[in-house]
Amino acid sequence: MLRAVGYGLLFLLGLVLLERGADLFTEQVGELAERTGVSETVIGLLTAGIEWEETLVVVLAALRGNVGIAVGDVIGSNIANLSGSFAAGLLARPVDISQDDRRYSWVMLVVTGLVAALLWWQGGVSRAAGGALVMLFALYLVSLLISLWRGVLRVRFEREQDGEEERSTVVVALLAMVGLALILLGAEAVIHSAVYLAALLHVSEFVIGLTLVAVGTTLPDNVIAIAGALKGRSGIVTANAIGSNICNLLLPLGIAALVRPLPVDSASLNFDLPVLVGLTALVTLFFSRPRLGRGTGALLLSLYVLYLFYNFLVK
Repeated sequence: MLRAVGYGLLFLLGLVLLERGADLFTEQVGELAERTGVSETVIGLLTAGIEWEETLVVVLAALRGNVGIAVGDVIGSNIANLSGSFAAGLLARPVDISQDDRRYSWVMLVVTGLVAALLWWQGGVSRAAGGALVMLFALYLVSLLISLWRGVLRVRFEREQDGEEERSTVVVALLAMVGLALILLGAEAVIHSAVYLAALLHVSEFVIGLTLVAVGTTLPDNVIAIAGALKGRSGIVTANAIGSNICNLLLPLGIAALVRPLPVDSASLNFDLPVLVGLTALVTLFFSRPRLGRGTGALLLSLYVLYLFYNFLVK
């Protein structure tokens, strides 16, 4: 009984951490964009768009020899990012699409196409290909840092011309990362406690895996997308989806392949990968519009439901 109460309190604590973390993260990213003169999209790509947690999961799977999980996790996560988390943000509130959003959506499409072609050609990711993917991620990261540095220099020059006192952005950046850490901790607490409480109520492991665990893997992205949309931070919503997909296909796959070559099963090659490529092309096409609303979110979410239905009941 006491353990159940403890897990119940942990669940409530997780919800509080999610809410506080989302508020802190979105506010600080917005302020960071204002202070550096860089768009919210670029700041979002450098923060929420870098999937360190996903990288750790994939690399650990490769170290354990679970190479099927490694590749499948990346493909499934990217599909969930675009048709699940991004859709949730659009359903919460329409978002404006900036020039940076369009530019990096094309980067996402090119990266997705290149990795898909590699997987179809080689049937997996070799160590050499993994090294190439890591180098591409390094170039991508450097381009974002250059954009950030140019913005910082421009704002610094303007403040010096106006005689304004320069304000440090280090504290703001650190607070944004604290907010992101709170989101991750909150998600872990919610899912860990929910799984225990569900088992206590004699819910089957299959149902727990199908619902709680599946939701838990995308919970941080969902929270960031919804919070960003509700606060009018469109750049955070788009960067969370675009950046996560670019990062997942380059960094986790690249490092994992350096550890151990990654083969891909035929089911993923013939179904999941084409779904990802098609979905990415569709979202990139949507980004040509100045604003995306709830209708687009509903369409993307419907496609995700159909994808899950096929995977669990047909595939």
